[in-house]
Amino acid sequence: MTTTDKIVQDYQIKLLKIIFKEIDNLMTKKENADINANKLAENGNSVRTSAYWKSVGNAEFYIKEIYQKLSALAEIDRLFHWSDRLHQEQLKFVSKYPKVMEKYRQTNIAGQ
Repeated sequence: MTTTDKIVQDYQIKLLKIIFKEIDNLMTKKENADINANKLAENGNSVRTSAYWKSVGNAEFYIKEIYQKLSALAEIDRLFHWSDRLHQEQLKFVSKYPKVMEKYRQTNIAGQ
């Protein structure tokens, strides 16, 4: 086991908590950007505005960030199989993030 793997193993729960929280925040921001873009799109003229395109751009940015963080979850999972141990007390926090866990399972990054 490399030093990096050992560090990640020792801090995996803290890392997972941080990553889950970040993904959850990004998902909320993405939803808000989508809502904003949809509101602006209701008025046909607004789709030509910078506000509309900024919302669309923000949503795309959040999607990219979410997938980068999901990939980090998958890498930690590949190394330490945390998703097989969700019943353990130290991983109970995952239940606070059902949308994140659903997204993680949907993307099936873990299976790659």
